Amino acid sequence: MINLSKQKGFTLVEMIVSLAIFTIVALVAVGALVKVMDANKKSISLKTSINNLNFALESMTREMRVGRNYTCSGSLPMTLNKNNCEMNSGTWYLAFNSSKDGPSGSCKLIYIYKYDNNTIYKAEQTLCNVPIAESDFYPLISPDIIISNYILKTYNSDQPRVFLYIKGSSGVKEKYKTEFSLQTTISQRLPKI
Repeated sequence: MINLSKQKGFTLVEMIVSLAIFTIVALVAVGALVKVMDANKKSISLKTSINNLNFALESMTREMRVGRNYTCSGSLPMTLNKNNCEMNSGTWYLAFNSSKDGPSGSCKLIYIYKYDNNTIYKAEQTLCNVPIAESDFYPLISPDIIISNYILKTYNSDQPRVFLYIKGSSGVKEKYKTEFSLQTTISQRLPKI
């Protein structure tokens, strides 16, 4: 005959308690993993957007450093009149003579940057004396970057320069949105002539 009180094993109560403890630990671990994955997605989204914006601003900066005759306006068409201006609302256009010669070498081509509908656009003149039209603009930054505030100032003094401040958010989904602000001052490499 077998003595049941001497058998080794777990009781039903012990099994239920251990399963409950395991379930609680597993839920906490899965919750932490989900939070880490969300933070990773947010950081990847931010990094991609900010890299895109940095590349666009760096491209603008590089071209403007070797350009001349900075002019800003609230509309097209515009002439390069070397004005000092400050824009902080609505659409703006920033034009300048690039360092690139036209096809015949008789003129310096014009580049225009435009801010409209929370994004930045660019247009390049391809021939001398051919004006740039609205259809020539193409976006420089990705659609998940939303610019909410900006300041653009041009100074055409002894050392012409442009000041640009941009504030906005990155990320399409609300839970991945991150606020940012960037500013740069671009000065003409060569003194004004």
